[in-house]
Amino acid sequence: MKIPKTIGIIGGTGRMGQWFKAFFEKKGYEVLVSGRHTALTNQALGQKSDVVIVSVPISITVDVIKEVGAYVRKEALFMDVTSLKKAPVEAMLKFSQAEVIGTHPLFGPGVKDLKGQTIVLCPARGDKWLPWVKEVFKEAHLEVTTPEEHDKIMAVIQALTHFILLSFGLTLKRLPFSSETLIRYATPTFRPLWERLLKMASQNAEIYANMQFDNVFYKEEVLPVFLKEIEALKEIVFKQDKEGFLGAFGKIK
Repeated sequence: MKIPKTIGIIGGTGRMGQWFKAFFEKKGYEVLVSGRHTALTNQALGQKSDVVIVSVPISITVDVIKEVGAYVRKEALFMDVTSLKKAPVEAMLKFSQAEVIGTHPLFGPGVKDLKGQTIVLCPARGDKWLPWVKEVFKEAHLEVTTPEEHDKIMAVIQALTHFILLSFGLTLKRLPFSSETLIRYATPTFRPLWERLLKMASQNAEIYANMQFDNVFYKEEVLPVFLKEIEALKEIVFKQDKEGFLGAFGKIK
């Protein structure tokens, strides 16, 4: 099993990058970081690191990989931690000669440790570094899949879920009820939706926009199906088609 001496995090000054910096340092690794305002450049970090991790917004991930790929050593490991995998993995394969493992931590920088968390791994080139990756993240639940399958699943798990929450929030905004009133009358079904909406509203909107815009499978397959089902259910309600409603309800059992 290969073990790195130096781990480099491009975007290591951001919140997620800082989380991984602290994580690896606690395990005794030397960690280098580069960002827009660091003296260390992305290219220099790539040359110096045994493991290079790209932790930047989805919208610039491929550009950063293209910029630094040639500087990542052939014997090194090239990774990213963005929420889409197909485009970043293809870019790492194209613009570098290093081993490549696309990675998606299914959590944010607010978690204390990996216990109870899930990390998706998409091994794409080489097999010398995978045992170390599995070992260093062993406290988490690890899912190993392809970049394509990952993006299809995330179209539902992330993009569709966020679309539903955003639609829910915009609807509430247009209705004549205060937050206080809604909470006073909240049912066990409403309350977790409300809490998830509040949590999403406190996050970086750019991240959510990229999930909606950049996942091709979501736009071409998932969202059209969802909108079609919404329209069909609306017709059932407006027509007071009880048999149709019971049939629809039965389908989800």
